[in-house]
Amino acid sequence: MEFIYKARNLQGENHSGSVESPDAHSAVAIIRKKGLIVISINPKNPPIGGILGKFLNRVSFTELVVVTRQLATMINSGLVLSEALDILEEQQANKTMKRALMEVSQNIKGGLTLAQSLSKFPDIFPHLYVNLIKAGETSGKLDSVLAQMADGLEKDREFRGKIKGAMIYPAVVVTMMIAVIIIMMIFVIPKLTSMYSQSTMELPLPTKILIATSSLFVNYWWLGGMILIGIIMGINRWKKTPEGSLFLGKLILKIPIAGKIVISVTLTNFSRTFGLLTAAGIPLLESIGMVSDLTENPIFKNALKDAYKGVEKGLPFSSLLTANIFPKIVSQMVRVGEETGKLDEIFLKLADFFESESDQMVKNLTVAIEPIVLVILGIGVAFLVFSIIMPIYQLTTSF
Repeated sequence: MEFIYKARNLQGENHSGSVESPDAHSAVAIIRKKGLIVISINPKNPPIGGILGKFLNRVSFTELVVVTRQLATMINSGLVLSEALDILEEQQANKTMKRALMEVSQNIKGGLTLAQSLSKFPDIFPHLYVNLIKAGETSGKLDSVLAQMADGLEKDREFRGKIKGAMIYPAVVVTMMIAVIIIMMIFVIPKLTSMYSQSTMELPLPTKILIATSSLFVNYWWLGGMILIGIIMGINRWKKTPEGSLFLGKLILKIPIAGKIVISVTLTNFSRTFGLLTAAGIPLLESIGMVSDLTENPIFKNALKDAYKGVEKGLPFSSLLTANIFPKIVSQMVRVGEETGKLDEIFLKLADFFESESDQMVKNLTVAIEPIVLVILGIGVAFLVFSIIMPIYQLTTSF
């Protein structure tokens, strides 16, 4: 396979060219023997399955957490950064992460900082991640910042796992319900109701509704699909407008149970991110800007933007966390952190508090959804039985 590379010699002069090699790792070894430091290397003719391969070799959040923990451990043990990255690169099974670590190591040997090197891979290392590394390098506390990042990322991974695990049951139940309804409407109901089409008797209203619905599914499924796709595309486009984003953001927060879970999850991410940023020594104003960019819900995003303007004018952050958006405990705890100078510890404690609250809410939702599903299924089955049996009953009593 032929690889196109860009490299730099020890005098800082740029070089580019191509090299034949079975894989990228061997190609880099060949280029190193020429006394060059690789900046980038790519296959000249990517394989047909390149897109599929890229998807299969995407770097998961778990892999990022593991790499961060291993790098923190090695740096704390006294290993040189480039050497630690080389060891990590050799251990990697994921080709995308392996290649990224290889190039990061080469860039560092070429004189770039770790943050500058990681910023070239935004799909693997998020903006927040790079900024935390940059703060650690600037303060000379890269080892402690990496350790704090590893702890924070591991907690975030556990939290995501809990949320996803708890939502599997409701998602499976709803999916199965939709599948059963579609099968009933397309295959079962038409056979059961075909006998009624030959009868001159007046059918009950529920039976008419059932037959009409089934007919729509069978004859106009394509139209329904087009309408559904159109609605989804319309909502997605509207969601990108300020008005649509704000409306949907408010609507989500007002949904019973689910809205409270969204608030609690948002506050968990908000608190943990702030804790990591302030612990790394990033100024409060810059931290507010970063968290605002990372926050998805427009209600919280706008509140943080307003807080940014207030802090910029010299107002305390705690006084800007409005009670109608943030729970009172947030402003009270942040005020304590501002007074004691331990804002990072306060935010991490808040993250643990909201994480525990979110976990309990999701468990409650899982428990509550079981009787709700049973009630819906019961109503659906009763409607089907009534719609199918009533005409049969009328036919038998008419003789």
